[in-house]
Amino acid sequence: MKLKSHINEWKNKEVFESQLELNEKELDSYPIHWNQFLYALDRVTPAPKNILDMGCGVGVYYELCKRHHPELKYSGIDYSSDAIQIARRKWEGGSWKVKSYENLTSEDAKNYDLLHAGALLDVLPNGDEAFSFLLSLGFKNIIFGRVKLTHESSYSEVYKAYDKINTYAYYHNAGNLLKLISKFEYYLKFMGEIKSCTLLLTKNQLP
Repeated sequence: MKLKSHINEWKNKEVFESQLELNEKELDSYPIHWNQFLYALDRVTPAPKNILDMGCGVGVYYELCKRHHPELKYSGIDYSSDAIQIARRKWEGGSWKVKSYENLTSEDAKNYDLLHAGALLDVLPNGDEAFSFLLSLGFKNIIFGRVKLTHESSYSEVYKAYDKINTYAYYHNAGNLLKLISKFEYYLKFMGEIKSCTLLLTKNQLP
C-alpha cells in the first residue's frame, strides 16, 4: 500500500542514535512538548502509579519521569528493536519491550494507570485510525503528545526526519477528533498549544 510505504523507515539505528543525541541536549532546556507532558502528568487524578510509554523511541521520557515523578513505574515500548536496545543501554531502570501499538489489547489497558503516546500519531499515515484504536482499548488516562490539528479534512504529509528517512506529519481534523473522544466516553482534561498540542484524556471526571 503506497500510503504506508515509509512506516518501516523508522527501523533504523542511525535515526535513533541521532534522536538520542538531540534528546540529551534537550535535557538541559526542555522543548515545549516535554513541558506540556509534565503539566498534563501533574493533572492526572488520582496520581498514576505506572505509565506505559508507547512509541518510546530511545526512552528519554523515562528520564523525565525519573526527574519529576520518581515514584512512577515506567514501561517503554517501541516497534524498533534498535530504539529499545539504545534505551536499555542508556537509561538504568525502567522496563523496555519491542512491541507495536497495533498489538496492544484491552488487557494492557487494565495493567496501566496511564498511556503516553508522544509523537506516535504524528508520524503515522493513518493517525485518525490509530487514535480511534487506542481509545477503544479503554485506558483510564491517556496523554497524546505533538498532535497536529486542522479545520480541513484529516491528511498526512511526507517529510525528511533527521535528514535520514522519509516519514509522515499527520494532521487531524479537530472536529472529528472531538467526536472520537466523546464516542469512547473520554473527557478532554487538558489541551496545550493548538498547532502541535498535548491532549490529556481521562475516564475520570475528578478535577
